Amino acid sequence: MRIFNRIVLILLLAGLFVLGVFTVLYAFDIAGYDLADLPNALGLRDFYDGLQAFVGDVESRDLNVLNLTTLVVIALLGLVLLILELKPPAPRRVRMQQGTYITRSAVRAEATAAADQNPEVLQSDVSVKAQRRSGARVDIRGSVRPGEDTRSIRSEVQEGVQRRLAQSGVPLSNLKVRIVESDPRQTQTRVR
Repeated sequence: MRIFNRIVLILLLAGLFVLGVFTVLYAFDIAGYDLADLPNALGLRDFYDGLQAFVGDVESRDLNVLNLTTLVVIALLGLVLLILELKPPAPRRVRMQQGTYITRSAVRAEATAAADQNPEVLQSDVSVKAQRRSGARVDIRGSVRPGEDTRSIRSEVQEGVQRRLAQSGVPLSNLKVRIVESDPRQTQTRVR
């Protein structure tokens, strides 16, 4: 959402810059035109007349329901974009202890190695998200052969990952393990 907000802000500032340049050119009579001719020179005479009529309706409190609804939607959209822009970004590193951090890729490598230690797991996909508090949120999706006992494999993988990350000193705030049955020929790793 930050990228969208920045694009909108860049376009708004670019528009204000262009408007400022034209205003300076017309205010000092550099271009040879009057300031009243600015809407005509920009090809915005219809827009300018419509905006002038709209502002006149707002001043006289003579708005119809559509215009009032449009103004409320614009105000709410601006409020939502402002809140999303002020929201702090998600952390990029996992906090281990007070002042100690580790990268998400290092946590992912440790969790992948722990999940792949189980001989029934053919392939594991690990997703790591850093949180504002200490610890990482780790989601593991393991692939096993059809007919395997997925519950026992899930608990073994979960215990193995917790043990390995605890030995490494990486605290876990949330660990989710999903075991799915898949054809061994469709996994990326070599069949064991």
